[in-house]
Amino acid sequence: MNLEILLNMLGNETRREILQLLSERPCYVSELSQTLNIGQKAVIEHLELMRQAGILETRLEKIDKGRPRKYYHISEDILIEVKISPHHFYIETLLPEINEEVLTSFPKLAEVVHRLDETSRMRGWERVERLRELYHELMKEHEKINEAKRVVEYLQREIREEIKKEVAIEELRELLYY
Repeated sequence: MNLEILLNMLGNETRREILQLLSERPCYVSELSQTLNIGQKAVIEHLELMRQAGILETRLEKIDKGRPRKYYHISEDILIEVKISPHHFYIETLLPEINEEVLTSFPKLAEVVHRLDETSRMRGWERVERLRELYHELMKEHEKINEAKRVVEYLQREIREEIKKEVAIEELRELLYY
């Protein structure tokens, strides 16, 4: 996915509103048009841009009377991380996948993945309950990882500041003694 196209799309308020609605459930054009109080032609243009970029997919669903409705839905999870600081700038698109090296570094996460594989052999309510448990465990693990990430970013910022101070002191010494 082209990051520039994706960021440009997210820069539009109407497209963000459409994505918010579609994150709740699939919708068809007139439904979005009525909810957002904008014309169907404008909605179609926004939807088509996002579909061409790979953010949205469509499916046809038969209705009792009339022709089938075209429902739009978000195609997959797309994670975008933006980091802006005085000495650091990056934008990264992260598509979900399981990285074995990450699982080695995070044993609790590896355990959840293993238990998730086991649920594929289960059926019915037992499977639903197990999936709910795993989901809540992943939420807790996500919170821990985010907290660790904030600590790492804080330490990086502190180290960058210390480096700047030391460089300034060394430059000053060179000016004074040479």
